[in-house]
Amino acid sequence: MQAEVLSVGTELLLGEITDTNAQYISRRLRDAGVDVYRRVTIGDNPARLTACFREALGRADIVIATGGLGPTADDLTAKCLAEAMGRELVFNQEAWEMTADWFRKRGREPRQTDRKQAMIIEGGRFLPNSNGTAPGQAIFAGGKLAALLPGPPREMVPMFEDHVVPLLKESFPGLVPLTCKDLHVVGIGEGQVQEILDDLMKSANPTLAPYAGLAEVRLRIAARGHDPEESLAMVRSMEQKVRERIGDYIYGTTGDSLEGVCAGLLKKTGLTLAVAESCTGGLVCNRLTDVPGVSASLRMGTVAYSPAVKASVLGVPQEAVRLDEAVNPDTARAMAQSVRALSGAKIGLATTGFAGPGGGTENAPVGTVYIALAHADDVIIEKHQLAGARKTIKERAAQNALILLWKFLKSQAGGRSRGN
Repeated sequence: MQAEVLSVGTELLLGEITDTNAQYISRRLRDAGVDVYRRVTIGDNPARLTACFREALGRADIVIATGGLGPTADDLTAKCLAEAMGRELVFNQEAWEMTADWFRKRGREPRQTDRKQAMIIEGGRFLPNSNGTAPGQAIFAGGKLAALLPGPPREMVPMFEDHVVPLLKESFPGLVPLTCKDLHVVGIGEGQVQEILDDLMKSANPTLAPYAGLAEVRLRIAARGHDPEESLAMVRSMEQKVRERIGDYIYGTTGDSLEGVCAGLLKKTGLTLAVAESCTGGLVCNRLTDVPGVSASLRMGTVAYSPAVKASVLGVPQEAVRLDEAVNPDTARAMAQSVRALSGAKIGLATTGFAGPGGGTENAPVGTVYIALAHADDVIIEKHQLAGARKTIKERAAQNALILLWKFLKSQAGGRSRGN
């Protein structure tokens, strides 16, 4: 079953509005067992929009469009779909009464121009809008389903869930939802993942696809069997094969975040944490404190940005502070040890580096980051040479600090994180 999603509005083409509707609809169609083959953004031009509808209806079984259902002159979506289908627009009294009632409940009278919103494609049905004035509409003809939804997400989402999802099941009763599962991988690059899993990625059903992120690779497993139970079994089989090869690098699955898994491991092991940051500017603590309940494990966080503060507050030795402007392993070690001692935490985590675009030295150019983790027995120090703009380097440094924390916590928890 193939679908196309059309996003209508010149403001979308101009980049004035972010199109979250297409993303939402694509995801929900996938969940329903429908393959989205194309997504198109088109302006408020009647000739182009009509041609776009004709092309989509010629290719796809399902066409869903958002936007252009209002009362103004540039709201042309219903008219263009009707023309593409060779049908007329007819006035729907029930749709009009709902639109008029929406206005009157707010102390306003509908205008004559608002009647345009009650014009429904001949043979179609209107879809009630409990969150705005413009009804949606849908028509099933010739084995194809076309649905028009309002542009504002607060109106589109409830209408899709309340009316389009049931219509899909009614019109195409044989749909089997696609079953998906994500595996989050760190500590190994996308190229190496591709090399190790190359044969599995050639599978047609289930599929295995890599998506590169911020010092992370997301592997998506997707399967469609004859029924949901068979689909789930196919996903589990593929997951087992992946874990047999790279299980040590998988920190979590669908819905997991690295900071969330770290917080869970802190709780599981009973360990506590303190963080001293320089180049990451508080990003590590910010991510950790996004996790509810982390206060039971996170003792303190500090941003010691200047070399002078690193020395006066964290007790970094002067010789370390002076070396490469405090971007060196000795500074990272001292920061981690000091914040651990100051807070009484079991673990001290520290970052220092050059995020750019200025700064850097011959021994430590821009992008050089040292991350240290101090615990009862030792201090682990990593050096990273990161590339990108300032913000990217900061974010990658914070991600790598959390990866180091995860690796250590996993070892303390017996080698298994929540995602394993």
